[in-house]
Amino acid sequence: MEINKEEVEQRFRRSRASYNDNARVQKMIVDRMVPMILSSVKRVPEKILEIGCGTGLLTSQLQRTFPNVDLYLNDLVEELCYHAATINQVPQTCCFPGDVEKLFLPLSFDLIASASTFQWFTTPEETFMKLSKQLEQNGVLVFSTFGKFNLQEIRLTTGGGLDYRSKEELEKMLKPYFKIEGMEEELHTLEFDSPLAVLQHLKKTGVNVSGDPTIWTKGRMDAFIKDYNARFAVDGKVTLTYHPFYFVCRKNNL
Repeated sequence: MEINKEEVEQRFRRSRASYNDNARVQKMIVDRMVPMILSSVKRVPEKILEIGCGTGLLTSQLQRTFPNVDLYLNDLVEELCYHAATINQVPQTCCFPGDVEKLFLPLSFDLIASASTFQWFTTPEETFMKLSKQLEQNGVLVFSTFGKFNLQEIRLTTGGGLDYRSKEELEKMLKPYFKIEGMEEELHTLEFDSPLAVLQHLKKTGVNVSGDPTIWTKGRMDAFIKDYNARFAVDGKVTLTYHPFYFVCRKNNL
């Protein structure tokens, strides 16, 4: 599915109030990232950039982990960026709202961190090069994204969804600019009462389940529910798979 950043922005803006209550896997991802970040920094960073701060799940952890560090926030959705800053006592002047792939960043950082965001990049290799230039010597990039099995039930049922990159594809893009010091992956399977509950869960976390922009008619919805149940129903429940990747990358100091 081709990524429309304006549509992504609108979806995440609409899901702002419902995101935290429904982002079960995203919360687990943040909890997994914090020890990875701690073990990757050789000294306490002076400046940290978080890309895709969203509602502030990782932001709050970074603030607790590095309480006296200059923390800078970015998000595609301006309101989310400033909201995450406000609730985490980050100065508004430390916000860089907008598309980080196109955004001018006036500072360099010791650590760049991002949770569950990089799958939305349209030019990932160019963006990795850009981020490497924003890091100080021996700076580190720690991020999570999603792999090929992510939301596989949606892709198999609708034929739509995001075209997630493989571990090998990401490694190839990163290696010209970073030394990959760590890479891990997980599979999380969530259970729901019905296919409709799956759709509601995804909507509340800002995810579009199909590349088809047409309205879900009753016939289309009925067919989706029937097919999803036939493929993924077990003991009265249906499943949804998340496939997070974790990367710890040290800047190549050439």
